[in-house]
Order: sequence, then structure tokens, then C-alpha cells
Amino acid sequence: MATAPEHDDQAERVRQYLLEHPQYLWDQEDLLMSLTLPHVGRGSASSLLERQAQILRDENNRLQQRIAALLGAAQQNAALGLHLSDLATELLNTPDCPATLNTVLTRLHEGFQVEALALIAHTPVSDLPQFTVLEEADFLGILDGSPPAQAATGLSINPSLRSTLFAAEGAALESFALIPLVGQHIQAGIVLGSQNPERYAKDAGADLLNQIGRLVTAALDRCLTPC
Repeated sequence: MATAPEHDDQAERVRQYLLEHPQYLWDQEDLLMSLTLPHVGRGSASSLLERQAQILRDENNRLQQRIAALLGAAQQNAALGLHLSDLATELLNTPDCPATLNTVLTRLHEGFQVEALALIAHTPVSDLPQFTVLEEADFLGILDGSPPAQAATGLSINPSLRSTLFAAEGAALESFALIPLVGQHIQAGIVLGSQNPERYAKDAGADLLNQIGRLVTAALDRCLTPC
């Protein structure tokens, strides 16, 4: 514990340092946040008080922006959850495979705001000519090493295959994802495309796509079940 003379000596050294470095406190935001600066009149502490107030305002603005971002994400997740619930409900009421597929395509475009999509399969899918049958190499190329039963984002699709899947629209697409449809009676997938390079980027996450894939696979497996 410092004695009175030692304390006075330390205080003098601090005072002398601040006199020699008048900008020091201005740049030490964390220190300013913890200081008590009484306003003693004649403007002696006004600049530091203003600086401290500005730091507090900036911190408040950052907190408000973070809260707004969190609320926005929560609202978006709630909306996506509602669309997922609507998709599940509608799929339960579809009478056959064409109706099932039509429901899926409509929901993806209107509910999930998918810009472009293509249906791919290993072999022709009964009563569903919308699926493009790909060679094994092209199908595996889209997977790019990902497990066939897991959704994937950040896919790289060569220009030739992109043209096959999306026609002229494919040239403007910047990011791609895959919803796998791997069930007992179907080995297929839905390729999603977007002009936004960040929408289906590698780190975009695929939890929602996996949930959609499980619902659609179950619905198609049901209607494709041999009598």
C-alpha cells in the first residue's frame, strides 16, 4: 500500500505526463468512460465532458444498431418459420405428385423469394418431366464433395451446366445452393440461384434448406410410392 509521500509523487508524475501529453485522455475512450469529471465552471473540463458524452452517444448508437439487427433477424426467422409451416400444411393436402411439385415451386418463389431454381435428378422421375436428368459427373460436380443428403451453399457451377439448368438467366446468377431430395423413391435435388453473391455464399448456412428438403422429400416419396 502506497504511503502519502509515494502517492503524492505518483500523482505528480501523472500530472506532469498529462501536461506533456495534452491529447492523451482524448484518445483513451475506455479510461474516459470510467472517469468522474465534475464540471467546475469556466470551461475547465468542458472539452473532456463533451468527449465523454460523445463516446456515450456513439456507444448508444452502436447498441441501438445491434438491437435493430437482432430484431430484424428475429422477424425474418419468424417469417421464414411461418412459410415453412405453410409449406408443410399445403404438402399434406396435395393429391398427387404434379400438385406436390407445383406447391413446392410456388412456395419457393413466393414465400422464400427464390429468384431462380432448377430441378435435377439421376434418372427420370415418374410423371414429373420438370426434372432435368443429369449425367453422373454433372450431378456429383454440383455436390462438390458434399454429402448427398445434406443441403449445400457456395456451389460452383460451370457455365455450360449453368446454361443447361437456367438457360439465359444463368449468366446473371452469382451464387448457388442445393436442396437434396434423397428418399426411398427419389434421388434428385433443387438447385437454387441468385444474382446476389452473398445469398448462397459458403457461409450462408443451410439449416432452412435442409428443413425444406426433408419436407419435400417426404411428400414426393409418398406420392411416388408404388401401388
